[in-house]
Amino acid sequence: MIESTYDYVVVGGGAAGCVLAGRLAASSGKTVVLVERGRSDSNRWIHIPATFFKALQSQDAEAILSEADPSLDGAHYPVPQGRVLGGGSSVNGMIYMRGQPQDYDDWATRYGCKGWSYKDVLPVFIKQENNQRLTNEFHGNDGKLCVADPTPAHPVSQAVIEAAVNAGISPSNDFNGASQEGVGWYQVTALDGQRQSSAHCFLKPELHRANLTLETNLLAERIRFKDKRAVSLEARHDDGSEHVIHARSEIILTAGSFQSPKLLMLSGVGPKDQLSKHGIKLISESPNVGRNYQDHVGTPVTRELKGVNGLYGADKGFQALKHGISYFAARRGLLTSNLLDAGACVDTSGGGRPDVQFNIAPFAPGAPGSPPMSCHAVQIHPMTMRPTSRSRLGLKSSKASDAPFFESKALDTGADFDTLRRGVRIAQEIFTQSPLREIVGDEIWPGANVSTMHGSNTFDEAIRAQARTIFHPAGTCAMGGQADSVLDPELRVRGAENLRVADCSVMPALISGNTNAPTMMIADRCATFILNEE
Repeated sequence: MIESTYDYVVVGGGAAGCVLAGRLAASSGKTVVLVERGRSDSNRWIHIPATFFKALQSQDAEAILSEADPSLDGAHYPVPQGRVLGGGSSVNGMIYMRGQPQDYDDWATRYGCKGWSYKDVLPVFIKQENNQRLTNEFHGNDGKLCVADPTPAHPVSQAVIEAAVNAGISPSNDFNGASQEGVGWYQVTALDGQRQSSAHCFLKPELHRANLTLETNLLAERIRFKDKRAVSLEARHDDGSEHVIHARSEIILTAGSFQSPKLLMLSGVGPKDQLSKHGIKLISESPNVGRNYQDHVGTPVTRELKGVNGLYGADKGFQALKHGISYFAARRGLLTSNLLDAGACVDTSGGGRPDVQFNIAPFAPGAPGSPPMSCHAVQIHPMTMRPTSRSRLGLKSSKASDAPFFESKALDTGADFDTLRRGVRIAQEIFTQSPLREIVGDEIWPGANVSTMHGSNTFDEAIRAQARTIFHPAGTCAMGGQADSVLDPELRVRGAENLRVADCSVMPALISGNTNAPTMMIADRCATFILNEE
């Protein structure tokens, strides 16, 4: 058995962990170890923006599969997650979106998360950002995270943007500015043909420091406590050898919305029934660990293209060779694109703020959990921005190597169904507008056999069959001002000492948009909380 000792033990080398470990090492002068169960981000598909689909299909990602979901007619709901240095920021679609100001104001007022209002978090976003185009009160230009416009802009996506404007959606040149509403080009965490992951931007520039250690291929198994104080992490290397890492100061979990609550439960912090069922000694009863799971759910409206090409076949044969030469010779061309280059945020309910996000892309997504379809096509992909459905995580066993028990209820509420129905109808309306209508053919989904009219018997069945994750699980270690919240507003685990969580799982309510940028912001705030206590 190997034993080592550090001041701070950061568990999980994803989007949050890379930010947190890098900042603690640079600013505290104390020793820091970052523990990641996956390997280093050496996979070439990670760093080339357009090949993130290949990274998702490699050993650097895994799908957590739910039990049969009654809200999806008993289907199992797969949620892919990064299992590599950089986590989701190494395998995601690189869309940079922060959410709406009201999201954070709701955290502060509705959930008791003092210090998390929009005015509190905006300076952190600005500090982290190095925006290549925008310079104003909403954006930064001196941070470590490079944010840029997508290149090259695909002409099919441009046609969708113009059609959306003709359908009455206002144009937008900044989804993170004064207003999120509108349609336009996303900004992305990619620059000059290089993915700007959390590992690339925040961790690697600090790895030269003698007080920062990175351990990959090391599975965290449980936290050891002395009374209520977290003192050590039990972990295991790929070869089966044990490694106990002692923490002089704190242990911080940044392992994500599946793994952070699982590790808490394996360590004795969680719902009493889950722990006793698997013979785990109770350290602190925390009934909401693993609860409050939420995710953005989408149903991509898709039509064939006619007379123009999308992205089908771009990764095969002569086309692949041409794109490869262009990329490796000059860092130009399709491989520099994140593919999901445009989108829209629309208020479909008249509630005063966008409730549906649309991803726009010139390819046909396959069935949930499957690769893209083999045809030239375009998608307008509506998704719920503030889902009301809630799912739950538990334990399958007391083994850290086992996946968590995942009880999914992805579309459990009528409100979420209503939101997707409205989103699908708006997407269909956009397809009827010029110049998009001149370049599209048959509808692939929902298709000619499905009526999307009000009262349709076939529409909801089609939604259940097509519904899929948008890769944004959150909320399973939620912070809040209530005594039964898993975390307090400074991300400390209630009922334990010297233990925090700082990743997407801490969100009391999912933000309205992509979660990569907010997750990095959360980690940065956690570092501030820790450093202020030194």
